Formats: sequence, structure tokens, C-alpha cells
Amino acid sequence: MIYGIGTDIIRIARIEAALKRNGDRFAERILGAEEMEKYRDRTRRVEARGIRFLATRFAAKEAFSKAIGLGMRMPMTWRSMQVLNAPSGKPVVVASGALKDWMESSGITAQVTLTDEAEYAVAFVIAEKA
Repeated sequence: MIYGIGTDIIRIARIEAALKRNGDRFAERILGAEEMEKYRDRTRRVEARGIRFLATRFAAKEAFSKAIGLGMRMPMTWRSMQVLNAPSGKPVVVASGALKDWMESSGITAQVTLTDEAEYAVAFVIAEKA
């Protein structure tokens, strides 16, 4: 059963401006450990790829917080929800800490899809309850 849906769109230039103002501290505030590793790897190769990666993850976390109905308040935090990839490449929601406990006790799972284009990054999340 669908518990909630969420979508978010962000202008990539907004993320780029935040990085210029705050450096990697901005990324460290948004990304979980595994996401941060991937962000750094992509940024080392091609800076624009790192920025796009961060933008899609930012949008995914916003969309996820809407889908679960909590917004950005406990147990939802920027770093407690990560979007990682299955071996097939499919993006998957991975929760940790109090958010993971809350999702498990509530019987909630989530599906996520991401996309980016020249100027925008978009994420869509469906939260489901067993």
C-alpha cells in the first residue's frame, strides 16, 4: 500500500553556488559516508559530475522526507538516508540509525528514481507500507 509520495526538483546551479560558498562542508552536511565517497570520486574525475551527483542526492532526500511525511525532522536527517546503487545500477534507499529503526517499526520501505539534465536534478520517491 502506498504510504506517501514525494518529488523534488532543484536547479543544479544552486548546489554549485552552495559548494562555492561552503566548500565540501556543504556536501558533508548532506551526504552519508558511502555517498560522500562516491561524490569525491566523481568530483576528482570531473567536477561537474560531482556537482550533479550531489544535486540528485539532495533532491532525493527532500523527496524522501516528503514521502514519509516527516520533512526534515527526527528521525529524518540528511545523512540518515542515503541513495546508493544496487549491483544493477538501480538507485536504492538505505536508511541508518533512528530512521532505519523508525522505518522498520512502521513497516515502511521506499523506492526512488533520480534524473538530471543540463540545469535541473529531479527525484521521485514512493514510500510503501506493508
